[in-house]
Amino acid sequence: MKNKPALIMYFIACMVYMLGVVLGNNELMLVSKPVIVPAIFFYYLQERKIKFSWTYTLITILFFTGDMIVLIDSENLFVLIIAVFLLAYLFFLKGLVDDLVTLRLRFINKTHLFALLICVFFLIFLLISIVDVLIENKTENLGLIVLYGIVLVSLGTLASLNYIIKPSRYTTFMILASLSFVISDVFYILKKDFLEIEILDYLNNFTQIVSYYFLTQYYLLKDLKN
Repeated sequence: MKNKPALIMYFIACMVYMLGVVLGNNELMLVSKPVIVPAIFFYYLQERKIKFSWTYTLITILFFTGDMIVLIDSENLFVLIIAVFLLAYLFFLKGLVDDLVTLRLRFINKTHLFALLICVFFLIFLLISIVDVLIENKTENLGLIVLYGIVLVSLGTLASLNYIIKPSRYTTFMILASLSFVISDVFYILKKDFLEIEILDYLNNFTQIVSYYFLTQYYLLKDLKN
């Protein structure tokens, strides 16, 4: 760790940010949040062994942009926030599809297939449940949110399929990143319009910032694999 100052800075910024979230201290959040994504990006630059990933760079730029918009005005710029993160997820989704093509679909035993079906069923059930609540509450921009949810379900499904086909550190970080995205955004939607519960806010923020670490490790291992 002592030879990885960017990673140390990332973890420090994450801890300060979460402290700000728990204490409700906007100053701590404003100081620490802008450091998180740049720190993990510089860690990627420090650790990459072979080539530079422009896809990862674009995704981190979009995440950083989305985070800054949330800090500025998360209520009035909700559509812009969703659009920015949706674009980032689409780039990530393309990477998962490419990985699946590279791994090549092979025979999946019944146990693994059952686990995959449970995962897919749960994600679809979660999406339908949230959409039902949104419809009942006549939420604006429903179409955009549904599209966003479909992309998240696709991320979870493809990451699970990749992991089932070839369990490894590489696919582990892939599925951890995807799960973190899903959990973070589900809690974000819930706390925004329906449930003002502190624990949802904590989980939303925590899973969001740790997802950047999982995403970075995924791309570092992806670079080595390729």
